[in-house]
Amino acid sequence: MIELLQQMDDELDYLLRDPNRWQTLDINYDKPRVERVWTQWGEYRINLHRIHPCEEAFFHPHPWPSVISIISGRYEMAIGFGAGLEEPPVAARIILADSSAYEMLNPDGWHYVRPIGGPVMSIMITGKPWSREMPKSDKVVLSSLTDEVKKEIMDYFWWNR
Repeated sequence: MIELLQQMDDELDYLLRDPNRWQTLDINYDKPRVERVWTQWGEYRINLHRIHPCEEAFFHPHPWPSVISIISGRYEMAIGFGAGLEEPPVAARIILADSSAYEMLNPDGWHYVRPIGGPVMSIMITGKPWSREMPKSDKVVLSSLTDEVKKEIMDYFWWNR
């Protein structure tokens, strides 16, 4: 999926010109808080993220294959691997910063991200969801971002890629 980053980058200016095509989510049921602005892009979704700093982060698998590019900031990422809902042991911990990119291509890959020193701005492209059972949170009540926050995030990606 790494190759999708370049294809997307070639089209992102065009996509950002139409704010009505973008939807938002305030993912605040666990840490870190993630402000997401997203749009459908063919069979993929482009997600623009502002990820807020936190002391502890939620270790989780993704429900879809993904590729992530860090545009600014840095975070600690823990990586693990395990089927089912039981949290696997952490196999590695790394620090990623601006211009880093990585893929998550296996349904049993787990990770957390914990921004260090300030928010992280990243782009994530996701594919079609897997049929993997996902951990559930009883705190999930997602809402949309305000129009002002949506514009702030979109403007950031317009000027800072």
